[in-house]
Amino acid sequence: MVAFALLFRSLWHILRILFRQEEQKALMLAVLFILSIGTIFYHNIEGMTYLDALYFSVMTLATVGYGDLSPQTAFGKLFSILYVFVRVGILTALIANFNRALAEYHKKKRHNERKTETSNNG
Repeated sequence: MVAFALLFRSLWHILRILFRQEEQKALMLAVLFILSIGTIFYHNIEGMTYLDALYFSVMTLATVGYGDLSPQTAFGKLFSILYVFVRVGILTALIANFNRALAEYHKKKRHNERKTETSNNG
């Protein structure tokens, strides 16, 4: 339980770093926008319920692709092909930003540890 609390604390600090970045805010808006577009499209064109359409959009965004749902129309398949390329780019940018925030967090953590050691030794 202690390990989980420490991990959650670290994740909280990383998320705080992430959401101070303007690029990350724009990416999160892009994710919401792309999920909305996918949900509306799959609902209207493929006839999926809103929940199924959102589920399908998220699974495809995360590149999971369970295969339990799939587009049935030619237009839906073409849209999905383009949709995947856009989402992969957004997902790649999200991962890159998360890695940058993680590196910044560890850099600050090492700096604070060195500062503490210096003040304790001095």
